[in-house]
Amino acid sequence: MKRHFPPLHALRAFEATARLLSFQQAAQEMNVTHSAISHQIKKLETELGKPLFERLGRSIALTDEGQRYFNEIHLALNKIEFSTQEIFGEPDQGDLIVQVYMGIASRWLVPRIGDFRTLFPGIHIELSSSYQGWDFDPYMADLGIIYTEKKAPGLIYQRLFKGTLIPVCSPDLFDVESGSLDDLLDQPFLTITESPNNLYYWLQYLGVKDDRVKVLSEHDNHLLTLEAAIAGEGVAIVHSFFASGDLASGKLIKPTEIQVPEQGAWYLIQSARNASDSKIARFSSWLHQQIAADQSLGRYQRAAGSQPQD
Repeated sequence: MKRHFPPLHALRAFEATARLLSFQQAAQEMNVTHSAISHQIKKLETELGKPLFERLGRSIALTDEGQRYFNEIHLALNKIEFSTQEIFGEPDQGDLIVQVYMGIASRWLVPRIGDFRTLFPGIHIELSSSYQGWDFDPYMADLGIIYTEKKAPGLIYQRLFKGTLIPVCSPDLFDVESGSLDDLLDQPFLTITESPNNLYYWLQYLGVKDDRVKVLSEHDNHLLTLEAAIAGEGVAIVHSFFASGDLASGKLIKPTEIQVPEQGAWYLIQSARNASDSKIARFSSWLHQQIAADQSLGRYQRAAGSQPQD
């Protein structure tokens, strides 16, 4: 029986568009025109007999079938790429500078980065971290793991996930079994200079007035705030990504399952001029696999998934 495959060009166009959720960024990555990407997507949808994307005015979203198809095609194309490189190509060589917040670097990325170095020993990863500063700097780094609520021109955004704002505290501070939401609101709260609206956005979502809670102290960044929470100083409202490691280790607990969708989302960002850098492609694929394997991030992603997407 003759095997039937959709055109490879169409599959590559679909994978890039679905990963970036942008026809324009997919066109930049593949070094073709916007109309060429649109033509390949329409060609693939016609052949498959189902729409893969929902056109939402100036944005797009995957249909249910499109999401399922992307999951499989993304893995298949990665397998083809890695197999070709392993058998016929020389290992990637060179430096790769990744901009990442200090809290994410120390709590989540550093414990995992050894796996990437084992897989790609020729790529030298340098982490560029800061306690503050949330904007990606394309002149300082090759790519960044960044939370943002808006996109800037000239950059390629690969959405990683949309997380949540969650309350965390020391297990010695609050009794989850017997404590109520009112009991939680009676506890001292910690605020974060780099994310000053976390607490108030969380309270607003719950319909609670700002003056209902007492702010004990403010810390410059998530890392210091998490240390204060671990020490039992109070309850912190943090981006779930920052707290995933301390929750997994038991240093912190969630005193309630109430979680609020973040206003923005987490992205892997790079300059459009680096669109064809194979080192970035290797790191991107590896990072997506690490996030998919993190059960806590998957749980937050599902919790936020019922909310409107950006």
